[in-house]
Amino acid sequence: MNRRQVLATLGVGIGGSSGCLRLTGSGDGATSTAGNGGSTAGRSTGTSGGGSAGGAADEVTLTENWSADPGIDFAWVENGRVYFNDYNGAASASHGGGINWEAEVTYEGFEDNFGADAFAIGDDHVTFGYRPDSEVDETLGSHFHTFDTSTGEEVWSFAAPDDGKHNFSTGATRVADTVVVTAGSFGAQREQEPLVVGLDAESGEVRWRTDKSTLPTTFVNFVGSYAGEVYVGMQSDGVQVLDPETGSLTEVHESWSVARGWGRTWGQIHGDTLFAADRGTSENETVLRAYPLGAQGREWSETFDGNVTVGPVVDNSLVTAGTEAGSVYAFDRSTGERLWDVGIDGSVGAIDTSAAHVWVGDGETGLTAYDRTDGTRVHRSTKPLGGDDIAVSDDVLLLGGSDVHAYWIE
Repeated sequence: MNRRQVLATLGVGIGGSSGCLRLTGSGDGATSTAGNGGSTAGRSTGTSGGGSAGGAADEVTLTENWSADPGIDFAWVENGRVYFNDYNGAASASHGGGINWEAEVTYEGFEDNFGADAFAIGDDHVTFGYRPDSEVDETLGSHFHTFDTSTGEEVWSFAAPDDGKHNFSTGATRVADTVVVTAGSFGAQREQEPLVVGLDAESGEVRWRTDKSTLPTTFVNFVGSYAGEVYVGMQSDGVQVLDPETGSLTEVHESWSVARGWGRTWGQIHGDTLFAADRGTSENETVLRAYPLGAQGREWSETFDGNVTVGPVVDNSLVTAGTEAGSVYAFDRSTGERLWDVGIDGSVGAIDTSAAHVWVGDGETGLTAYDRTDGTRVHRSTKPLGGDDIAVSDDVLLLGGSDVHAYWIE
């Protein structure tokens, strides 16, 4: 089911048959910016590396491997497995072997629960966050469910207070034997009562709660962990650092900023660095920053046109982000140098990367792949993504929507 804003559809056809998705048309639309230090207004055909996007040497074909009933709201890849949540559901899949398990998710009989961008994993347990449909009941608190990673058996669940102030799951992370979850609401900033809770990873027992008595009165936009500490990104007043044993405040990075969009955080801790996006000073501008957390952490800041909808998506060499206007940007992870940017016909709804490609799903039915080195387009097809997530594990691509479909990347 599509739980995000309805976005425009790319109008490019597909070729091939029998479960294969094959590139049709030519021209990659890439603008390489490496070496010139800035963006290029036009969308010229890329010429560096790889050749023409329409050529057979560059073509990427997707061959359907398996499909299953559960859809995808948000997906995560850990140790070769894909974990995802959906409307009233959770599941795990092997990248080439299909669904390992799926579980129904309700809380005290309430059966209108959307998957949230909240995920934590460690040892043999995985935790997902959910938000109740506020149009059905606006007072119910958001809730988190933990499952055995091998069997899918539910181990424990936790719910935020049913007070109308905590009906939105804003994140989850794990530090040692503590699962940390965060909750807020859809209300105005001045009405927020931010909540961060530390839970025993094995039993779900509450170890501590940190609330508005310690945190700023604003939205919780991000939670992550690094070096045994919990990092909580707020709408204002920077990033708060908490002790995972007690929930007490240990440090505040006032100048750091992590924003979020509808249902999705715009921050990611990768290695020794927190990568974060936020609105720029102008109406149609985004600032992408790298904040160092450790000795090997990176520090840089880059600005690009457009209001971010997805990202930063970070791997060992690239940082990628997409915008409402359909721009996709790729930056060097170490330096922040813009390597290339491309444009699609519609808002960017999802991004993931593989060893050779950057995969982009638009907000409705389009899937596009680009060569990660120069932005040359290597695949374009239409699929019923419905604005939901995508995930890449090794040489298999999972697409969300009302059902999940897995394709071999060939």
